[in-house]
Amino acid sequence: MENNLGSSRRSFDIWSELAPSFRESALARSVTGARSVHDGISGSMGTWRPVRPSFVDRSHYDELGRVSARLMRLILDACRRRATTVGELQDVLGVDEADTPLLSRTELLGDHLLVAARPDIVYRSGVPRFVEFNIDGALGGTLQADLLAARFRDLYRPLPGGDRIDAPPSAVDSRFAEIRTSLGLSEGARVAIPVFSKGAAPGLEDPDAFLAWLAPMCESGRRHGMDTVACPMDRLETGEDDVLLLDGRRVDAVFRLFLSFDQPPSPGLDALVRSVRAGRVRMHTSEATWLLSDKTTMAWLWADKDALPGDDQRLIERHLPWTALFPAPGPDGDALLRHALAHRTELVLKPVGGYGGGGVVLGPEVRDEEWRRALEDARWAGRHILQTHVTPDRLALDFQDQETGALEHAEVPFVVGPFMFGGAPSGVLVRHGVPGGGPVLNAHHGALMSSVVLVDRC
Repeated sequence: MENNLGSSRRSFDIWSELAPSFRESALARSVTGARSVHDGISGSMGTWRPVRPSFVDRSHYDELGRVSARLMRLILDACRRRATTVGELQDVLGVDEADTPLLSRTELLGDHLLVAARPDIVYRSGVPRFVEFNIDGALGGTLQADLLAARFRDLYRPLPGGDRIDAPPSAVDSRFAEIRTSLGLSEGARVAIPVFSKGAAPGLEDPDAFLAWLAPMCESGRRHGMDTVACPMDRLETGEDDVLLLDGRRVDAVFRLFLSFDQPPSPGLDALVRSVRAGRVRMHTSEATWLLSDKTTMAWLWADKDALPGDDQRLIERHLPWTALFPAPGPDGDALLRHALAHRTELVLKPVGGYGGGGVVLGPEVRDEEWRRALEDARWAGRHILQTHVTPDRLALDFQDQETGALEHAEVPFVVGPFMFGGAPSGVLVRHGVPGGGPVLNAHHGALMSSVVLVDRC
């Protein structure tokens, strides 16, 4: 698959290429309207907020979606070369069965596993580099991305040239359309969205706040013909033949926004496990998709690269940083360790099953001794990868302190996450740093959630 992403050396954000008159007017509206744009949107800590989103060329957005879809397919193909069923893949990956209580080991590795995804993309010299690929239904940020994009679009629409600005397709609506289609749900099917305690976005730790936040998602589910209800996990129970019940009524499907291994034991989670194992309830997505998100799959793409068609080889080389399992199996282990020790500033060490930046060690950010200890610990623990460190391009933004109104300009690192539902792109989650922030871009580490508006060039 040939592509032209980054070939023109344009940056992800084309703000500086827009007409000066539009930028001046847009910035003035942004400074006065940013507080209302961000009002009530959870997921970001601290008081800094960007006064504008990223402005993205629509053709670049479309191409980013095509490359994302192809990489998803390549990841599934790499898994299929090593396993036929979900259970076989679990064994090859070395994932403990205790970590996947909702997993059906007999499930086939089929195309149905590619219904929901969000890659993590950083840019280097204008070229998008996929540093992680989350292929799973438990993807946060859809509502934040939708709200921010729509509010910024509405802020700019009255301006001369504002008719060329639009929001991406709704990630929330795309997701619920895919839930109904992929699960084959009939009109009026009852869908439960259990809220959870571990891993909730900042601002949603309180169950009542989480339930209120999910109201627009429930509305989207209803627009798509499903009786969609958010509920505390422990309102789930099982009835006769392990049918899943919510308030005494049968549940046809569960929209899983959580990782089961992360949650504390609870009667509601136990009920869900019983019903899923008995085949009495559908789930978006099955826990098998979490296995595809294991970073081992990115190492497999590099291991298999030379046997792939030329277009796919070039796609991997251009957009996927070199990735290898650590420790390396067999006699290559010592050589890879020596390589890692000698090239600290060029590498990142990551646990293959982690998320949210947990356990990631950036070689350029630590000293030799700390890097050596991290490698030794990973060698003992297993299930890590080494990946080429991508020195990211920076995003030049103005920030406003939501408490004081103070403005500050900063060039910050950023990560782009286009939501992919049914193989097509929709909303885009952008996480970026703040003035004086650190290098790990995750909401729990102080990064901000933002979004994009699309620009149709004249």
